[in-house]
Amino acid sequence: MWYNFIVKRFLIALTSLICAVTAYGGVTALAEENETLYPEDGDFIKYFTFDALTDYAVGGEAYAFAEKNKVFVFDNGDRTEYLFENGITALDCADGVFYCADGEKVYSLPDKAQSEHVMAESSDFADAGKYNYKLIDKTLKVADWSGDEVFTVEGEYSNLKKFDGKVYVQSENFVYALDGSTAKKLDLYYADYSATSEIYVGGSADRLKNYSAVTFVNIKKDAFMTSVDLTSLDEEYFDADKTVKVKEETCALLLAYSGNSAIVAIGDESYILLKSATAETSVNCFTEAEFDTATVTGNRIYASPYVIIGTSAVSNASGTIVTITRKLSAEGVLGSAFYEVQYRSADGSIRTGFVADGFLTEYIIEDNKPPEEVEDPDYSEAGNTKTVLIVLAVVILVLAAVGYLAYLGTADKNKKSKEKKEEKAEQKE
Repeated sequence: MWYNFIVKRFLIALTSLICAVTAYGGVTALAEENETLYPEDGDFIKYFTFDALTDYAVGGEAYAFAEKNKVFVFDNGDRTEYLFENGITALDCADGVFYCADGEKVYSLPDKAQSEHVMAESSDFADAGKYNYKLIDKTLKVADWSGDEVFTVEGEYSNLKKFDGKVYVQSENFVYALDGSTAKKLDLYYADYSATSEIYVGGSADRLKNYSAVTFVNIKKDAFMTSVDLTSLDEEYFDADKTVKVKEETCALLLAYSGNSAIVAIGDESYILLKSATAETSVNCFTEAEFDTATVTGNRIYASPYVIIGTSAVSNASGTIVTITRKLSAEGVLGSAFYEVQYRSADGSIRTGFVADGFLTEYIIEDNKPPEEVEDPDYSEAGNTKTVLIVLAVVILVLAAVGYLAYLGTADKNKKSKEKKEEKAEQKE
């Protein structure tokens, strides 16, 4: 019996191993094919050019450009587009407010409200410091009065303007800032975050559910990061929301690395960004817990100290008895305090996870302890065999008795039926 049992166990284990290896190979190939890839910085930067530039205006670090019936405003890498019913013929800026005119009416931006602003008239002359600029039949002349010299700037120009003490000029569909005889083209770039709409989840879903040692990272200044919803990781792509540019170095909790990406949490928000834009750092966040063992009163145990379905390692965890290893808190980085705990998984192994403060109780329910197996000192295989044989004998005897009684009942019934038939035959005679 034991020989058969061992053989069966071996075959089951061998089959499971073959299936596991096959499945692992398939998963690995899929993960490599659809690995999580966050866009590089260059994917967010778009340079803008015009096909029919009508006019321009400058206000500090912001620029406005008119093309047909549209006005584009560029400000610190952000581009805003305004659409009008008629073609825009002129732009101006006064006291930090942009104005546009369609030949009949003047509008202020960004509200596009009709305005009484008087648009500045164009001129072929402009002065700035020691320089005087003059347009003569599309030729730009620059006079340096400090040295009594006159320069000609190569190219054809038009639309000479002065804003905030600086002089600008247009050449075809480009605008140049002038500094003496030097004309520097304005590089118009803006951030386009459309690439974040298709970031593969890839292997991130599994990595987020697997415990790893608590790690914090510093996110570099000017890094791009996109907020993601970690409650929905069953789809092909992350559910991405707003992308921001980090204004200053920021500390975050590392949830997982995947592909070229780092998935992090800051407070209650989760983000994905380039792994290269982070650097692991040390944060003194651990303290001694108030008790050693406890019962989970919440519904989940998490793989990271971050409460979201995507990091859930155990569901229906209420009533689970855990061992507390330590407590951790990091104000401004973690959404709350957490306990690092050890628990017994369904396969019997001891694993580590996290439970948020407030979802543990020191009281332990004794009935939740696993049952102990106690061996019967009088137990023997021989005794069991005899018992089985006796039971089989009794069953056979009972079946024989039932069969005999059924036979007697049937024979008696047939006899009575025969007698009735004979009686009926005699009466007919």
